[in-house]
Amino acid sequence: MRKLALILFAATMLFTPTPSRAFTMDAQGGIVNPVNDIMQFNMSFYGHLWYPIDQMLFVGLGGGYQEIDNVGGIPVSGSVWVRLPIGSQILPVGTGDFGYMFGDNGQMFWRAGGGFDIKNGDYSSVLLMGGYQFLNDDGRGYVYLHAGILIEI
Repeated sequence: MRKLALILFAATMLFTPTPSRAFTMDAQGGIVNPVNDIMQFNMSFYGHLWYPIDQMLFVGLGGGYQEIDNVGGIPVSGSVWVRLPIGSQILPVGTGDFGYMFGDNGQMFWRAGGGFDIKNGDYSSVLLMGGYQFLNDDGRGYVYLHAGILIEI
């Protein structure tokens, strides 16, 4: 009975019409630096597959690759994206991620950030993002800066 309820819920989520497109995805790249040594540059790539609740709120799954202090990690997270209804061409956004960083230094992490969603047409945007990332086991905070693209599939 539980399996049937889960299947019905998943089918409802997949086939419920939404005001925006069915799915949205983004890809971003940039740097992640320790807060206490802001000039130490580490590479960071991140992307999400979003499900739009409406045109301003998305929930999804995130993943990517980061190299911090020459140690690579693969972050996987649950994510939320909120567009603020301020402006028409350039919209401020807020994001949050919570998940696990797989790799040699595997650990839980969270990220909170924001930036700008610059409309590039009806179904794409250029992203300029920044924020704070915290690695639980290290107890260290990092600042990230990313540029990317958002595509509504």
